[in-house]
Amino acid sequence: VLLYEKLGLKTTRRTKTGLSTDARALQQLVDQHPFVQKLLDYRELAKLKNTYVDALPPLVDPRDGRLHTTYDQTVTTTGRLSSTNPNLMNIPIRTEIGRQIRRAFIPEEGYALMSVDYSQIELRVMAHLSGDPILIEVFRQKEDVHAATAARVFGLDPKDLTVKHRSVAKMINYGLAYG
Repeated sequence: VLLYEKLGLKTTRRTKTGLSTDARALQQLVDQHPFVQKLLDYRELAKLKNTYVDALPPLVDPRDGRLHTTYDQTVTTTGRLSSTNPNLMNIPIRTEIGRQIRRAFIPEEGYALMSVDYSQIELRVMAHLSGDPILIEVFRQKEDVHAATAARVFGLDPKDLTVKHRSVAKMINYGLAYG
C-alpha cells in the first residue's frame, strides 16, 4: 500500500496476490524514491540480526565457548555436505556488514578454518558420463567452465566476457545438469 498506492511507485513484478515487494522488485524501484533503499537496508540488517546475531549465541557450546556445526551428507539431494546449527556454508560475505559477521568466526589456537569447494562436481560428472570432448578438455585445461560455456554460447573471446555472460552460462550449465 505504501509503495504502490501512497507513493505511486511503478513495478512490473507481480505475485499471485498483487504487486511484488521482493528484493528484485525493490531494486527496480530504488531510483524512484529514497525510502526504497532504506527499506532494502533495513531488510538486510533484519535478516543478519535474526539469522546470525540473535541465532548464534544460543548455539555456543557452554563447555568451550565455541560454535560447532554438524555436517551431513545424506540431507541434500545432490549428495553434497550440508552444515547445520549453525550453517557455516551460509555465513554472509557479499556486503561489508556481512563480512563483519564472518570475521567473528575465529578458529581455536593451533587450528584453521578451511573452505572447500567441490568445484562444479556435477559438471565434472556430467562431462565424464557424457564423454563430451569439449567439456572434458575445459576441465583438463583447468579453465573456468562457466566462462568457457559463455564464450561458446555468445561467440565471444573469453577476455570480452562480462559477469552477466558468465552468470547466464552458469544457469545453462546447471540447467543441463538439473533440468
